[in-house]
Amino acid sequence: MGLFEQLAGALGGQQQARQQAERWEQGQGNFENPQSPDFQSWNELVGAAPPRVLRDSLTEAARRTPPQEYHDHITPGVGGTDPLGGLASGALPGIAGALLSALTGSRSARDQMGGGGLDTLTQLIPGLRTTDPNRMTPEEVAALSRYTQQNHPDAFGRAATQVGRQDPGLLQQLLGNKALMMGAAALAAKLLSDRSRRARAA
Repeated sequence: MGLFEQLAGALGGQQQARQQAERWEQGQGNFENPQSPDFQSWNELVGAAPPRVLRDSLTEAARRTPPQEYHDHITPGVGGTDPLGGLASGALPGIAGALLSALTGSRSARDQMGGGGLDTLTQLIPGLRTTDPNRMTPEEVAALSRYTQQNHPDAFGRAATQVGRQDPGLLQQLLGNKALMMGAAALAAKLLSDRSRRARAA
């Protein structure tokens, strides 16, 4: 069974999956409203997609999202928003822990840290005062998110995948609408490519 067939069930069948994937690939999706069918389908796919496929899609979204747009989304107070400030207890340390874990697993991040370990990040990232996820403020997690998205999109994709597998709803706060749409478009492109490849092989 191919990826498309494997995930079609999460989108209500093969015809609906194809239509949904085509819309997302063209950037047509409503991810601003948590009650929208697009948002609900995305959450279903996050839980059903193989981790590698989801990680690749979210890494691509991190690479394609302009750093300033991501800064404006994640930074508390910019545009009157505070996506991390209203999270339930435990969610903020969970996001921080996922980002820190992904950075330690990234060769490029380790090279940038110069072998100094996580504590080096407090010197590399303006506004980051601690690397203890349980003591980090929303502003510090935002600074860590911005740094990771801009400098290590592969680590950002891994962290976002970990967050999404634990609680798909948190991806809205972490990614924002622009990156969420790009992640959905990238995942949709993978689904349609798999469907086309299998159809040619049949």
